[in-house]
This record gives sequence, C-alpha cells and structure tokens, in this order.
Amino acid sequence: MSERPIAALTLDAGNTLLHCDPSPAAIYAEHLSRYGRVVTPTEVGPAFRDAWAEKQSEISSGTDRYGSMEDGEKAWWGGFVRHVLAKLGHPAPWQPLLDDLYGAFSDPAIWKTYPDTLPALREISGRGLRLAVISNWDRRLPKILDDLGLTPFFDAITVSSLEGVEKPAPEIFDRTLDRLDLSPERVIHVGDSPRDDYEGAALAGLKPVLIDRHGLFSGNTYRRIASLAELPALVG
Repeated sequence: MSERPIAALTLDAGNTLLHCDPSPAAIYAEHLSRYGRVVTPTEVGPAFRDAWAEKQSEISSGTDRYGSMEDGEKAWWGGFVRHVLAKLGHPAPWQPLLDDLYGAFSDPAIWKTYPDTLPALREISGRGLRLAVISNWDRRLPKILDDLGLTPFFDAITVSSLEGVEKPAPEIFDRTLDRLDLSPERVIHVGDSPRDDYEGAALAGLKPVLIDRHGLFSGNTYRRIASLAELPALVG
C-alpha cells in the first residue's frame, strides 16, 4: 500500500515563523538600565539564558509552565525576572520591572516574521495543504499572530497556556490533529527545538523536521531545513 500524501503542516511559532527584534536580552537591558545600574545586552544575555534553563528545569516535561503557578503566567514571568535580577546582582525592583517588561513584550512592534515566512505560507496554502501552529507560549500569542497578519493562514492555533499542556507532550499534537481531522502520518511538524518539536512530534506520530537557521545541528541525524523556503520541496 502506498503512503498517503502529506495533507498539512504544523509549525512552531518562536524562531520558526517569527522572532523578537530587538532581542530579549536587549529589551531586558533597556528596562533594567532605567532602575539604577546600566547593563548591556551582552551582560544580560548569559543571565537570561541561565535563568530560562533553570525555570524550565523546575517543571516536568510537557507540563504547562504557566499553569504550574497558582497565579498563572504573569506569576511565572515574575519568577523568571527575579532569577535574572539575582544572576545580575541588579537592584531593580522586580514588580515594576515585571510590569514594564510584560508591556514591552506585548507590543506588536517588537515581533517580526522572517523573510521566508509569508512566501512559504502562501505557497503551501496555495497548494491546498492545511496549516496550523503548535507553540509553547503564553496567551498573548494569538494576538501577536493576528498583528503580524498570519492568522488567516492557519486552520488551528494551539497555544500551550490555553491548552494546559506543552510540547513535547503528545497531547498538544493530538489536539491539533483532532482540529485538523487528520491522522498523524499525513502531517509534517516543523520547529526549532530538538526536544519539544522534533522528539515531541515524532512521539505523537507526526513527521518531524527541524528548522536549523544557524546550522547548529549539522552534525546530527535530524531531518533539517535551513529556511521555510525549503518547505514546498519538502512536501513534494
């Protein structure tokens, strides 16, 4: 029996369809510098990455990080901000800083699509394939996608904070497949995280593809693309 053709693509959001510009480290540095000691993005970057890794390690794989906090996503971000401050030894008051940063990252002006995003989405949707987003993000993502003009391309937008489950748990992929009314072998999932996107999609039965824009995984056996411009050839 021949393999059934690909009918849909699901895509991660951050670092796949869109990115933050200025960088998160630059935004944090700008706002931190308003509260006493001036810091640079170069100084903030390592503290940001280390704090992110530590916060991630506090929850089990697939658990919704925002739902893990009694007061929800802003409480989670408050804990993250306090981690960053501690690592930098910075005197900024965490609550006003959190409010500033939460507002900054809610500003649609800082979110940009990659040059290959819109052409690839137009090409794929023009071929009659269905598209969906599966993202570990807080509840602000649907508005960001809408502000960027991406919403009309997607038949489903599955956001972890609204679902109560995160990649790599199969459940978040399964819910998206239910919304598309498709079996997993007919769907390709594309994302930038080896664990959350590649391994998670494979575990759920989808065909995983890693987008590796900076060649970080060239020595691995992942099925990789360097740009969304490669998607049309990928689906055949």
